[in-house]
Amino acid sequence: MTAEIVGGDDDYIKAKLLRAAEEEFIENPEGGVQMEAIAKRAGVSRATAFRRLGSISEVVVQVALRRSQRHIAAVKELMAAETGALAKIEAALIYTARELPTDASIAALIAQHSTAANDPRVHEQAVGAMGEVVREGQLTGEIRTDVGVDDLVNFLVEQTYLAAESVDRSEANVRRRFRTFVVPAIEARDGPGGELLARARELQQAMASAMAAAQELTELMEKGQRDDNQ
Repeated sequence: MTAEIVGGDDDYIKAKLLRAAEEEFIENPEGGVQMEAIAKRAGVSRATAFRRLGSISEVVVQVALRRSQRHIAAVKELMAAETGALAKIEAALIYTARELPTDASIAALIAQHSTAANDPRVHEQAVGAMGEVVREGQLTGEIRTDVGVDDLVNFLVEQTYLAAESVDRSEANVRRRFRTFVVPAIEARDGPGGELLARARELQQAMASAMAAAQELTELMEKGQRDDNQ
């Protein structure tokens, strides 16, 4: 039987439950965290746990929001090192696709697409992480202005989840996904500035592809020469 905590205020008990839930997710990275286990670890009854936290889906959201703080800090640091809004967003997507699935609570949140997409707390946190960069891109002519910041951030969150759930989360694949699908959806093309930036990026991508092909050809030729010399 669980020894119930008595005399504590609601905030204290809820904080204790959330710490217990976070520990449960850390110890059970494959998922399957149950409210009974959280209550036992926190030293409260199952009824108290449900009363303070609600459903297990709500637990997932609250723990994921707590855990995501360190990832937001890392993303902001990476974006600060890049020049241009699209480059910043690309760096963020590469990081989140690689790191978010390794956190059990955040992976569980990503799996709850409908919950994550419609929760205002998730949206608020995402805007806090990406909103400033999106606004910067709109001001500099990189990002379209006919769609609001909130909607653009929601779209980027959806793309983050898709990239994080992909079997191939390598930097090369995430970068390809970003440039092939995300950039065309959010870049500015209205007006000479947006069109010029778009053409410059297309040229840059074409040059990168040509250089990669040239490198591959060089390696094949060098391999052929080594084989001939043997």
